Amino acid sequence: MHSSIFLTFGALVAPILCLPTATPPFPLQPRQNGTGSSTAVQRAGGVLNPEAAAEANQRDNSATRAFSSTTIKSNDGRCLFIDPQAGDFRQNLIPVQLQDCDGSEGEKWDIITKGEHIDQEGAMLAVSTVTQGCLNFDPRRKANDQVILFSCGGRADGGGKVTDSQEFAFEDGETSLQLSPLSDAGTCLVADGAKLGSAGCSGGAAQSFTIG
Repeated sequence: MHSSIFLTFGALVAPILCLPTATPPFPLQPRQNGTGSSTAVQRAGGVLNPEAAAEANQRDNSATRAFSSTTIKSNDGRCLFIDPQAGDFRQNLIPVQLQDCDGSEGEKWDIITKGEHIDQEGAMLAVSTVTQGCLNFDPRRKANDQVILFSCGGRADGGGKVTDSQEFAFEDGETSLQLSPLSDAGTCLVADGAKLGSAGCSGGAAQSFTIG
């Protein structure tokens, strides 16, 4: 409803019309994906940006895959697993976890031995078939958060080529192995509760993994 204020100039009375003020739509709504609903993520950004995630994690169709859509299991039979919503807005920084195998897509990995993001013989990339991100070891991060999924090539925006923090020692055809990053000679990933940790390679059961 409109209201008026009257101002007096001598004998002249002039009405001034006051229009209603629009109320801004607070709180601001999170960015939505193409389906009309937003996807929350646990790390930086708060909400998944599908376009940025797709750019950061592009599938390498030229790659040689020793195994496709396979599992990687710890010595006690649990599966390496990722939750696509546990990372940032680009689906980077996703913790790699261990869980009882249930056949879910988060347990599926491609083992790549040649391709755009690998330049070493006797090495492999473990790539999530869900996000196309690479298993990555970063000792600069705090303990229990050093084994993560990250854009293959090592740049958050997907512009990286190769990083040895994502290349793990591997011989063609082997299915039983230690996950030892080329970036840290003598370091092996270890099953540490529900997450992957790291320790000096010892050949212990907690450092033994099976593909498939």
